[in-house]
Amino acid sequence: MKNWIVGLILLVLAAAGFYFFKYHQPVESIVPEQPSAEMAEQAMPEPEPAPVVTVPEAETAVENEKLATEPAAVEEVPLPMLAESDPVAFEAAGQLIGEEAASELLASDNLISRLVTTVDALGGRQIPGTLQAVREPAGNFAAVPDDEPETIIRNEEGDPIAQFTLDPANYQRYTPYVEIFEAMDTAQLLESFDRNYALAQEAYRMQGYPQGEFNERLIAVIDELLATPQVSDPVQLVKPEAYFLFADPELESLTAGQKILVRMGNPNAERVKTKLMEIRAALLRR
Repeated sequence: MKNWIVGLILLVLAAAGFYFFKYHQPVESIVPEQPSAEMAEQAMPEPEPAPVVTVPEAETAVENEKLATEPAAVEEVPLPMLAESDPVAFEAAGQLIGEEAASELLASDNLISRLVTTVDALGGRQIPGTLQAVREPAGNFAAVPDDEPETIIRNEEGDPIAQFTLDPANYQRYTPYVEIFEAMDTAQLLESFDRNYALAQEAYRMQGYPQGEFNERLIAVIDELLATPQVSDPVQLVKPEAYFLFADPELESLTAGQKILVRMGNPNAERVKTKLMEIRAALLRR
C-alpha cells in the first residue's frame, strides 16, 4: 500500500491554478523628433491664446477625488506556455504554503501537469509514481504484524497471506500536511483559479480529455473524497507481495484518494473533509 499523500495539498494547489501572473507592463517613452535647422529658421505664426475657462472649486474637488479613487489600469501579461510555467508555479506555491514547504513537498519539474494528472488519478485505482506531484510523508508506513488474526486469508494457491494492522502512530505523519491544508485561504485560491484557468485546462486536455472541463473533474474528485467512509481501528491489512493492501475488499475497492483519507486516520480525514466542503462551496458559487 503506497503512501500517496496527494489528496491534501494537491487539490487546493490545483484549484489555485498556481499562477499569480499579473505584472505591470513597462511603458516605452516616446522621444519627439527634433526639427531641422532649416525648419527652425522658418517663422511660425504665433497661435491665438486659448480662452480661459474658470472651473468652480467645488467641481474641481469632486473631479480630483474621483481620479484619486479610480484604480490605475493594469495590463496583464499573457500566461506562459505550459512547458515554461514551472518558475511561475513554484513562486506562487511559495506564496501559498511558504517557500520551504513548497521546496520540501512538491515535485521539482512539470508541476502543473503533475498536479492536474494526479487530481484526475485520485478518482482511479492508483497514482503512478512517475506522475506524483506531492512527495510522501517522512518515515516509513507503520504496520504491526498480526500473528493471530481472527480470519486466515489465503492466496490462490491456498497459502496463508501475512496479515497486519495499521499502526495508529502512522496517522501523525500526515498531520503536518493537514495543518498546511487547513491554513490556506480559500478565497485567494479560487480567485487565482478563475483568473488563470487556461493552463490547468490545457494540461487536462493533454491527459487525453478532448472534451469536458478540469473544473468539473475537480469537483467530482472532491465529492468522492467527501464520500470516504469512516473506518474503526484496528484497520486490517494484508501483504501478499511488495505492498500492503486492505484486508477488507470494500476498503480495497475505494479510489486512490479515498484510501489516502483512510490511511491518515479519522480525525485527520474529518479535518480534510471540512476544508474540502469549504472549497467545493466556493467553486460552485463562482
